[in-house]
Amino acid sequence: MLVSLSIAMLSLQGCYGKMALTKKVYALNGSVQDKFVRSLVTWAFVIVPVYGVSALVDFVLFNTIEFWSGKNPVAQGEKDFKYAANGETYQVHATKSGDKVNYQISCYQGTTFRNTLSIDWNVKTGNSSAILNDKAGCTEFFAVRDKDGIIVTKREKGSLSQVPEMVAQYR
Repeated sequence: MLVSLSIAMLSLQGCYGKMALTKKVYALNGSVQDKFVRSLVTWAFVIVPVYGVSALVDFVLFNTIEFWSGKNPVAQGEKDFKYAANGETYQVHATKSGDKVNYQISCYQGTTFRNTLSIDWNVKTGNSSAILNDKAGCTEFFAVRDKDGIIVTKREKGSLSQVPEMVAQYR
């Protein structure tokens, strides 16, 4: 017993991670629309110990994997959501794999499609690239960190000039 406890303490030291499985269980419970049914699901998850088991598995298994490898296997994945403002609706599909996150954002005005923005973002470096496709054409944007801050450039596909034009600089 003492040897098992010692091994566990050594392998779990500093093991504070994303608790991604527990957050997914919580989000599943939160996705129930009716507040009475959501309350019943909460009670069921507490009585059946879904929350307790997910927290234990997160802490012992997934957060340990994250501590040693730097990646949490449960935190990888996809998410879809919508956002509406000023008569426009944005449908967002986000995927995460390792240090890279991709967003596909489609914009609609009413039921009319306006454009799609695809963003690739490297979480470690902070660098990103984006492609905006609309009726007028396709424009590439690049955001790169340098010693003075962030520089944003753009290049319109199909134009004669292949040199990126500086759009903004943030210090």
